[in-house]
Amino acid sequence: MKLDYGSGSQPKKGFLSSDFCGMPHYDFYIQDYKVIGAKDHSFDVIHCRNVIHHIPKSDLSKLFAEFKRLLKHNGQLIISEPRKEFHKQNLILDVIWYRFLTNNRDIMLPREYVDYKEHIHDFEMIQVENEFNNEVITYKMKQSMKKVV
Repeated sequence: MKLDYGSGSQPKKGFLSSDFCGMPHYDFYIQDYKVIGAKDHSFDVIHCRNVIHHIPKSDLSKLFAEFKRLLKHNGQLIISEPRKEFHKQNLILDVIWYRFLTNNRDIMLPREYVDYKEHIHDFEMIQVENEFNNEVITYKMKQSMKKVV
């Protein structure tokens, strides 16, 4: 199974959808970074696109613990986030989108760039690509972190 974590308004095709707002058209609801109803080690791939920069730095360890819980042994975590040099441009677009167009005040808009890679300890990077203004990184769990199921 494949999970699109934080699907937003454009869920990824071929993936089960999930979001924080809990609207009925998502496969899973995310609460406190946990995917409600998802079983441990049930996903081959988790795709997380343009979500992490909306999560407070102090909560990143909770997020990565949930990814670790959800992924199968050989599963992959694919993270797509704006590169540092595009942080200010992305912030302006986020302000326009979330504060003016959709009037969503629940989503945190980061004033400062946070390098999530400094907080992802249980995973190792296996591939890096640039896609427009985003850096797309594929990770797998470190061998010592894998749990036999």
